[in-house]
Amino acid sequence: MTETSHYDLTIGLLGTEVPKNSPVIKWKDGYTTILPAVFDDHNINVCAKVDIPIITYLAKCPVSTPDSLYITHISNNRVPATDLHDLVGDSLSQNKPVAIRGRGRHPVGQELTAEFLDQDYAISPNRAVWVHDVMARAIDHTKATRPGVIKYFIESMKNPKTIQCVLDIPLAQVSLPDSLKHVDHGLAYGWNQTTYDVPIKSNVHPENFTVKGWALLHHAGFLTYPHHNAEGSLTWVRVEVGTQFWVVFRPKNRYHDRQHIQDVAIRLRNFTENEAWIKAHCDAEVITLLPGDIVIIPPGQVHAVYTPVASFATGGHFYHYACMHLTEISRYLDVVVGDCLTNQTLHNALETLRRMIIAIPRLSPRIPLFRRSLLALCIMVTQGKQYRAKGGPKSAVVDTETANLSTEIARAISGHLGVTTRMSGPTLLYNGDQFDRGELLTEKSLNEVLTSFTLL
Repeated sequence: MTETSHYDLTIGLLGTEVPKNSPVIKWKDGYTTILPAVFDDHNINVCAKVDIPIITYLAKCPVSTPDSLYITHISNNRVPATDLHDLVGDSLSQNKPVAIRGRGRHPVGQELTAEFLDQDYAISPNRAVWVHDVMARAIDHTKATRPGVIKYFIESMKNPKTIQCVLDIPLAQVSLPDSLKHVDHGLAYGWNQTTYDVPIKSNVHPENFTVKGWALLHHAGFLTYPHHNAEGSLTWVRVEVGTQFWVVFRPKNRYHDRQHIQDVAIRLRNFTENEAWIKAHCDAEVITLLPGDIVIIPPGQVHAVYTPVASFATGGHFYHYACMHLTEISRYLDVVVGDCLTNQTLHNALETLRRMIIAIPRLSPRIPLFRRSLLALCIMVTQGKQYRAKGGPKSAVVDTETANLSTEIARAISGHLGVTTRMSGPTLLYNGDQFDRGELLTEKSLNEVLTSFTLL
């Protein structure tokens, strides 16, 4: 394969997976891709009004390189596994996505078939899923999904008249790669290390566990609009087959202004109506993911994804102690405008956050805790009902066996961090750079207020 053909992602698609007359575009890193084309009964491309303008903008965005000040790039072969957790956690806590390059599990050119998914990922060809359809989305974005079956979804990849994807295939057996598995603090500490102090007695919503592993399936030409992921989780994705362009956005300035951060997220979600404003107030970088590459994005990170060729990816959601200030902003946005910012509805994070607080008195001293991030976690626990996402069920914020102890610990920590009857937690948190994790807290200072919670 020549260097030129390597960058031409239209080869083999025109007339087979997409219409022969599909337009093409060249990205800043040299890749040439198709632009989506789905024609209605009047031979009008329904992607021309929204999808193509967004992709055209994305293709002009700067390519993220190892020199980026805002995205951390890691070579999977050059960083010892013992250092990877700390490097990744430190970057994410500073609101910097992480791109990890490495060789994929599957050979380049691996064919995406129903048999491959069945054999390698235990995804049955008869599995029922919700299919997102571009034509349906163009007609009514509130009714973009319809029921489907995996084998028929795969067969329709060769139908130039359709562009579809499946955004959420639960794969509970999938987890972070071994070199990153402990970066999931919600599971590693929140759930694994609190059952002595608070045995699990209540019915726990399975979302607390099933969101840690899932898969994504895309036809060639599918655009996932700018959005953030629900419930303040961090998100990791590894491309297994195909190619994806992940574009991450950030405000140019005014990091201290929560209303401005909210405005940025809202306007990005309605990109075509706000393109001029977005150009003036947002920066963006493109992360090109090839098979084996991983991207991890912080909570609340608005991103768009363009998939130019049929692709399959695995990924999941998790929580991290050093990112709780970002989780709080994200969950706040879910409360006020959540129905227009996310492409996936999740509602049951509170129980995990409560257990993360309960774990702190016995937490390993290896885990760094930062002032603003820890304060944000305390606020989300003590004011849990106020963080119920827009449209979320009341059952998501009920008091369980973790409620009293988590509240007691959170209040003790909050007092140590300066919260008083006259100086509320939100007052402290809402001042200053909203993306700042705060200074590192010493184990000694925290132990003074948490000793009583470590008695056997």
